[in-house]
Amino acid sequence: MNAAAAPALTPQAIDDLVDQSIAALERGLLDQAKSGFQTVLQHDPQQFDSLHLLGVIAMRQGDLSQAIALISQAVGIYQDVPEAYTNLGIACMESKQPEQAIAHFDQALTLEPSNAELHFAKGNALMALQRPADALTCFNQTLALQPAHIAALVNRGHTLAMLQRHDQAFADYERAIALQPKRVTAWVGKADALMTLKRYDEALTQYDWALSLQSDQFQVWTHRGNALLKLKRPLDAITSHEQALKLSPQHPAVLTNLAGALREAERWDEALARIDQALSLAPQLAEAHMNRASILMDMGRLPLAREAFAQVIALQPEHADAQWGQGWCDMLMGDWIRGLPQLEWRWKKDSFTSKPRDFTQPLWTGDVDLKGRTILLHAEQGLGDTIQFCRYALLLIEQGAHVLLEVQPTLKSLMATLHPDVQVLGRNEGPLPAFDYHCPLMSLPLAFKTMPDSVPAPDAYLRADPQRVQTWSQRLGPRTQPRIGLVWSGNAAHSNDHNRSIALATMLAALPKGPQYFCLQRDIRGSDLATLNVHPEVTMLTDALQTMDDTAALIELMDQVISVDTSIAHLAGALGKPTSILLSKMPDWRWLLGRVDTPWYGTTRLYRQNTWGSWAEPLREVVQTLAR
Repeated sequence: MNAAAAPALTPQAIDDLVDQSIAALERGLLDQAKSGFQTVLQHDPQQFDSLHLLGVIAMRQGDLSQAIALISQAVGIYQDVPEAYTNLGIACMESKQPEQAIAHFDQALTLEPSNAELHFAKGNALMALQRPADALTCFNQTLALQPAHIAALVNRGHTLAMLQRHDQAFADYERAIALQPKRVTAWVGKADALMTLKRYDEALTQYDWALSLQSDQFQVWTHRGNALLKLKRPLDAITSHEQALKLSPQHPAVLTNLAGALREAERWDEALARIDQALSLAPQLAEAHMNRASILMDMGRLPLAREAFAQVIALQPEHADAQWGQGWCDMLMGDWIRGLPQLEWRWKKDSFTSKPRDFTQPLWTGDVDLKGRTILLHAEQGLGDTIQFCRYALLLIEQGAHVLLEVQPTLKSLMATLHPDVQVLGRNEGPLPAFDYHCPLMSLPLAFKTMPDSVPAPDAYLRADPQRVQTWSQRLGPRTQPRIGLVWSGNAAHSNDHNRSIALATMLAALPKGPQYFCLQRDIRGSDLATLNVHPEVTMLTDALQTMDDTAALIELMDQVISVDTSIAHLAGALGKPTSILLSKMPDWRWLLGRVDTPWYGTTRLYRQNTWGSWAEPLREVVQTLAR
């Protein structure tokens, strides 16, 4: 029935019908309320409440475009009703228009600045726009007005996490849990914060609490799987991710995380199948391409891994891990022209342990003649890296540069043997002398355009202290058997330690009787101590290895060093000592692929795994070399 045909209603009748329709709406009788408001509008098209609340009904029924149109018409009639602007903002949020939502929330806030829910709603819209700093201000205002606003506490926690303020986020989640112990999102947020803080055991407990409250959350199962993976429990992680997959069988992120766990369990074919399934669902998912590249690298399929990294870069050109990973592939394959520039992306990697130095002096990239000028070379990353790349200081001396070499304090006296014209400094031991240029040690191969066949490889460029050698010689006594130094494990905190280190029992079971074996490493794990207790043929001198200078002196007295890929392997090579380095299936880029020799150390031989995790073949080859 149109307005002309409708029976006339008195103003009082219209008001009564509006009140009746509002009452029906409050009781959830949407159709009855809708009919009443429509009847009112037939008689008074400008009736504010009917327009506004018909918009609310349309929003509840999922017709967001109609909701926005009706409420917009209403606020065009009256501009002083904050609820109308609020509902208009909510409709815009639900229709994924957060910028418009913020404008409407701001209009409401000009009318009702002390409304905690409005500040909260605006904060959510800002979060949707990835503006965490602005969202934080809104959540702070919400909580200032209503300190026990649990949703604001949880969402402020999410905002603080986005701002990398994880300790504060953790505190907000704990406050929310204290107010509402069954708030699942607070438990999950707390667990996520603990993951970022690397408190993985605690995170796992929180995920389990969340699942005890609500077990059908696939996101929590997959986050739990990630925690298990950090705890080096890949089989348990697979089980957790598979539970997530049951709840969401076609979710690309779940498939990607499952593939990561399968990779850690060395089930590469299954991992590759899962990641390809994820990419069939989400071809633009950069994380899945990244995971695929890592799997292919483990499988030794480097050209395909490089292509996968390229896919990540096409989607996210500033993805530092992908840029660096692509360079890693190139370096392993011997294409250092392409690879060395890519390795400079290490400075932008979140996981990179060294920080770029904030010098006013320019970075030397090899294009400036340094004759008569001073350059500061500064160490980065581990001791082995410093030992390996300090050799470039000799090339700079040849060019007529004055070289300052800043190294880890434990290497300072050893580095003093590099060249009398190299001024060695200990890191953080005082103000630096004046210099004209600087360069991180591991950027020097790029600056010198080093190729595998042009590595500067002096036979022995470091020397053990003669006095220490004499002291150690007296301690060891007369030589009655061949002396072999052993290094079977590195830093347990190293991300690749589980691949590069060997159990001492495994090494000793393969080595022949006859030589006298010496432990060259200071840090010995509990399981290896037990092995040493039943192998008296291995002399342990860790109590006396106080400095790297002591280790160098002891190496000097060995006939041979057998080592996994650690700093002591580099030290032995730099001293010119015959050295056997045991390498995992996929080694560091500096060792290249398929070679028994290395361009870095002329007296070093490489022994490589043929199968992931199996040291039998490389150890057998070492024994054959010893026999010869």
